[in-house]
Amino acid sequence: MKQTTFNPSSKAVIVHRGARDAYQVSRALAEAGLLESLVTDLYWPQDREWAKALTRLLPTSIRHMLMARYTPGLRSSLVRWCYPSGPLSFLLDKTPGVSFSRRQRAQRWTDAALGSLAGRLAKKTNAKLLSYSYYGYHAFSAYRRPGILFQVHPHPASVRRLLQQELAAHPECRASLEKEWELALPEEDFQRLTRETEMAAHFICASSFTRKTLIENGTSAKLVDVVPYGIDLQRFRPALPSENEDSSGVFRLLFVGTINQRKGIKYLLETLRLLRSKQIKLIVCGRVVDDLKIFGPFGSQVEIRPSVSFPELLRAYQEADLFVFPSVVEGFAQVLLEALSCGLPILSTTHTAAPDLIEDGIHGFVVEPRRPELMAGKIEWLVQHRSQLCEMKHAARERAEQFTWDRFRKGIVASVQSFQSVSSSEEQERLIQHV
Repeated sequence: MKQTTFNPSSKAVIVHRGARDAYQVSRALAEAGLLESLVTDLYWPQDREWAKALTRLLPTSIRHMLMARYTPGLRSSLVRWCYPSGPLSFLLDKTPGVSFSRRQRAQRWTDAALGSLAGRLAKKTNAKLLSYSYYGYHAFSAYRRPGILFQVHPHPASVRRLLQQELAAHPECRASLEKEWELALPEEDFQRLTRETEMAAHFICASSFTRKTLIENGTSAKLVDVVPYGIDLQRFRPALPSENEDSSGVFRLLFVGTINQRKGIKYLLETLRLLRSKQIKLIVCGRVVDDLKIFGPFGSQVEIRPSVSFPELLRAYQEADLFVFPSVVEGFAQVLLEALSCGLPILSTTHTAAPDLIEDGIHGFVVEPRRPELMAGKIEWLVQHRSQLCEMKHAARERAEQFTWDRFRKGIVASVQSFQSVSSSEEQERLIQHV
């Protein structure tokens, strides 16, 4: 009998659109020698001389756009573009005035093309397949066997249920809620999205909440690894003592994110109403989706900053006393780590990564979603205990220092290798039984 060897460290094909997670998953496998290829819509080859020369000639806005699609830790030779759908979809997404329905159709087209290309490539090279959610149905269909699914958001059935509850409770927010992918997708596409979790053999997600939704929809708990994201601790940092002096006595709340009901913006305003204090100010930084009229009754107590540069965002984190993020459903919420890294305690919900990131009462607070009275109670306590707030700020930064991108990459490699080891053992058992 011819002896067959099995390599538990065989390479993997990854598929996702955009600069997902700053390309850290692909970088992790590339550094470990485990990356066959990243299949994506567009990746700028800044490591090649012609691209460097061209970049210097481009307008600043275009240069920044392209550089966002590159990371030094991932060689362009390891990246496979998806032609023509990828670049065309990218251009359409960046073109102003394009309707939501057209963007949606273009994205669905590109997602299907990306997934199918990745599946065929993994099959051809006999590599493992790691598909991000939203590409998995087409990827695993072309691959013709199970692979790894990186579940970015909570299970689509759970997301849809929670969004439908919000729609019933806040019909005035229908315009933004119905643009959420889990509600906006045609039923056939939504069913394909839910099928992804049935086609995978191993799962990676960034929060315990996402893992919980997978389990409640039928996924075996032993198949799901939680690997929390990391943060750039040099980029997001606390202010120096001399940079953040404020003797006004105002307690500053900060919200960063899309201004819509999925992020719980109405619950945040209800919290502010319950506090009944003019000494509390709310700063809101983010893209406007829902009607800004909802902020009208609060006057100057709420400041809206719909478009901020990075230095302005950093300053907002550094100047605030508490980061508030009452989201109804999140796969992670990177803004939580950004806040902690700037030495800012957080107040968020159990439907985010907050339970994975902080100890309640030490680095901030975690409450149930849709409970503004609980949020108001935590904020009121902090207003009355400023000395404990100072301790929380120091603890927040120390906590953030545990969540590095290096730690994330090691977690990804460990998860992929554990799947490869089990998968190779199962293949060996099947071959022996067949022989």
